[in-house]
Amino acid sequence: MKEVLAAIWRQNFAGAGCSRESLEAELKDCITGEFGSVLAQLEDEELIISRDGSISLSEAGRKEIRVVVCGGVFDILHPGHAFILGEAKSMGDVLVAIVARDSTVEKRKRIPIVPEAQRVEMVGHLKPVDVAVLGYEGDPLVIIGEIRPDVIALGPDQHHNVERLCGSLEERGLQVEVRRISEFKACELNSTRSILERIIERNYPNPQGEV
Repeated sequence: MKEVLAAIWRQNFAGAGCSRESLEAELKDCITGEFGSVLAQLEDEELIISRDGSISLSEAGRKEIRVVVCGGVFDILHPGHAFILGEAKSMGDVLVAIVARDSTVEKRKRIPIVPEAQRVEMVGHLKPVDVAVLGYEGDPLVIIGEIRPDVIALGPDQHHNVERLCGSLEERGLQVEVRRISEFKACELNSTRSILERIIERNYPNPQGEV
């Protein structure tokens, strides 16, 4: 049942509308039995609302699933990204990846190698990710207020003060659990920085030092 509720949330969040047909198309390999009876049961349990062919979650239905958000730059995708996103997805039923805008990255770190539109597209194709969205410039909690997740998953190298973040969320009336992922992916190149350093070290595209 949670798979259906999660799919309804995803389709509602995408803003494209959610119907029996769109759900059945998305979940055809997941749901056994007659799909109409599944939706009827959810409606009887007052977990979903169906009006004029459009389906949405009731307040009770929304409480049945856990929505997790995980933010990052996601520049030059590598196994470390996949690991962090997999850990974040394990904390709930739906994972929304918030991809930092180019302008935000430039102010805080460096000019991104991969432009924001391409980064959000690629992150959206990763298996753990249900939805990938671009964040906003300035206030990072604006998009949290729009998504209203149950959990914010922080990577081990994200320099957020958890206590201060929780306080800011409470000030806005957002009841969100903040959890930090403590592990890094154990692999040779587990960060964008390490990949860039390897490229420089090998003098790409002139590996033999040709001018």
